[in-house]
Formats: sequence, C-alpha cells, structure tokens
Amino acid sequence: IKSSAASDVYKRQVHRARVINNGTKFFVSPLRIVITVFQQSFKHLSTMNRTHLEGAAEALAAQQGYAFHTGPEDGMAHTVRSYPAAWLAPLELHAVEGCGHGRATYDMTLHLLSSGARLSPTERRAALARMEEQLLEIFAALSLDERVLAVEGLSVRPRAFALTPHGEISQTAAARIVTFF
Repeated sequence: IKSSAASDVYKRQVHRARVINNGTKFFVSPLRIVITVFQQSFKHLSTMNRTHLEGAAEALAAQQGYAFHTGPEDGMAHTVRSYPAAWLAPLELHAVEGCGHGRATYDMTLHLLSSGARLSPTERRAALARMEEQLLEIFAALSLDERVLAVEGLSVRPRAFALTPHGEISQTAAARIVTFF
C-alpha cells in the first residue's frame, strides 16, 4: 500500500547531506543516510587534519629537544626508553561543524617526560617549570599553524606519579584544537 506521503519520502532531498533518491525504494531513516554520507564525505578530513596535527606536534616537540612517541597512554611504560621524551595520546575528534567546509575540533593531550629519579626538590621544581614553559611554547606555536583556528582550554599540570617505571618527572598538557577544512 502506497500513500502519497510515502511517495513524497522517495522524492525528497535530505537537508545538508545532499542525498537525492533517484526513484529507488529504500527503508533507511533519513538520520542513517545523513550519518553515512557524513562518514563518506569526511573520511579524508579526519585523516588529513589528524595526521597534520600529529606531525605538527612531533616537529614542535623535536624543536624543544624531545624524542617523540605517540599511541595509547598504556603503551608509554614499555615504549619510552630515553629522556627527554614527548608522548602524544591519540587525538579525539570532538566535533565537526559544516558540510563541504567547516571546523573540526580535536582534544589533544601531550605529555613531556624528563629524567627525575635522582633530582633534589629544588632541581625538580626547576625542571617542571622549564617543561611547563616548553609546553606553553609548543601550544602557542601550534596555534599559529596554517590549519589551526584556535587552541582552547589549555591546561598544564605536573603528574603526581611517574608514567613509566623509570621514575621520570612529567608535565601533561590538554587542549581543544579547532581546525578548519
């Protein structure tokens, strides 16, 4: 049984997804169509911006003298062998606005690690202050990148415990990076 409302659904465009039904019948909700088109349209977006941000973070950490590593944080203990080291946790795509052009927002967490097992409390404070300055420099330089619109909500904190079994000291920075595509 076909009603006029049902036939109207087959001829309708889905707003913003620009999907046009060419007369074939389908029984998928408009939301599912939008999600599928969104995933296909922006497959290159997440890879391109994510890869670019990871490369920029690596270059900026190297300028500060850090060996760069990336991956899940639970892999840090068996991967980091020498210091100073920088560890970039996997970027989290937080939000995407726009269809053909727009903004993509990533959550970024970067750890700077330095030898610290035998430092006096004064040396430890000085090393943590130096690492904080370096993190601020890294994120300030990242905000000037050609694809970055803004670095928002930057927070930097020293870790109360070692992230690896080597007894290092570390500073962790987290920020929301707004990029455009």
